[in-house]
Amino acid sequence: MPTNTRYEIAGRDDTTATVRVTIPPAELEKEIEAVYAQYSNELTIPGFRKGHVPKNVLETRFGKDIFVLEAKEALEHQHVPTALEELDLHPVSTPKVEEMPGEPTADFVFQVSFAILPKVELPTYRGLEVTVPRVRELADEDVNQALAEIQSQFGVLAEREGDAVSEGDIVRVREKSEEWDTRAEKDNPVTGAFVGRKVGEKVQIDVPHEEGKRLQTTLEILGLRQVVLPSIDDELAKDAGFESLAALRDDVKRRLTAARDDRHRRAVESALLDVLIEKTPLPLPEPFVLELVDEELDRIRTAFDRPGSALSFARYVEERSMTEDGLRTEIRGSVERRLRRELVLQRLAETESVSYNDSELEDLAHADASEAGEDGMRFVAQLKAEERWEDYRSAKVTERILGILREAANVKDKEE
Repeated sequence: MPTNTRYEIAGRDDTTATVRVTIPPAELEKEIEAVYAQYSNELTIPGFRKGHVPKNVLETRFGKDIFVLEAKEALEHQHVPTALEELDLHPVSTPKVEEMPGEPTADFVFQVSFAILPKVELPTYRGLEVTVPRVRELADEDVNQALAEIQSQFGVLAEREGDAVSEGDIVRVREKSEEWDTRAEKDNPVTGAFVGRKVGEKVQIDVPHEEGKRLQTTLEILGLRQVVLPSIDDELAKDAGFESLAALRDDVKRRLTAARDDRHRRAVESALLDVLIEKTPLPLPEPFVLELVDEELDRIRTAFDRPGSALSFARYVEERSMTEDGLRTEIRGSVERRLRRELVLQRLAETESVSYNDSELEDLAHADASEAGEDGMRFVAQLKAEERWEDYRSAKVTERILGILREAANVKDKEE
């Protein structure tokens, strides 16, 4: 770009900016000549060879204004990106270009207006005070419940005496040559037909199905089944991969304690971030917010109105007892919270100089994989192959930032 083209910020506030671009007449004339040349090379006009159509002929056919207009549009496309880069501005809405009035022989001046994200001025964020529910002590009933869940994973189906099917029973059924187990539930249009019937009976099924069709078949009740649970003892522990019940119980306690501590940590971090956002004045650019709201609303509408969806978008809104405008308002609140959170976290990362290069990030990934009992190289490869590497980097930066807030915070407990 010629060095005598000028870029300057004509106006700026928290969420909008206007850039003025001043292009000298000589460059405008050069671009106009280029447009003439392009038309001359591309048009077929009787009596003239391509590339040799005189300007006066082109002007007679199209008028002079179109060449000036196209030249100005070309200059706008060329100079706007350069102006934004040189002035270190980052639009979050589509830039709107407006030509400034001037004499025909004067500089070509135009302005570009757009929304920008606000500069985040953080308050003092070390030593924030929050109150969260107290960590509840691990009780024997918590451990016993976890052991019961493990026990249920090793349960097996076995025959059960009886011939009448009741609500909730597990029933063995046959359709032609295929057999399977299912649970009789009154609210289910198919299995509800089994309730009150007896073993050996054949049940005619005729119920509405997908796309307006009907499901019509005959199912024979072969018998009743029950889940037989193993005893909670050393044998169960060995099936679960442990040497003894004591070792399994210790592992359960460790995992429950870790999960409890993790919930408390996340509660503290969420509360700290909420307090910090509340203390940080942060106006948001209206065009950007509206664009994000429209995108989210369209995503929800598309998800419900896709072929085969059990619930339409209109029905979804109705079942939530709200209007589409009400849903839009709800989405807007969510979008604004997310934007404020991301802006504050980004500013914290800059202030604390928290970042990870690829080598450092791979070390973190290997450590995470090792803790989960996975292969580190495979985990890294999977993240990259699934295009989740940058998301992982962002998550690790956020994790460290929240850790900094937590380590310097004054956390008070309250009874749940």
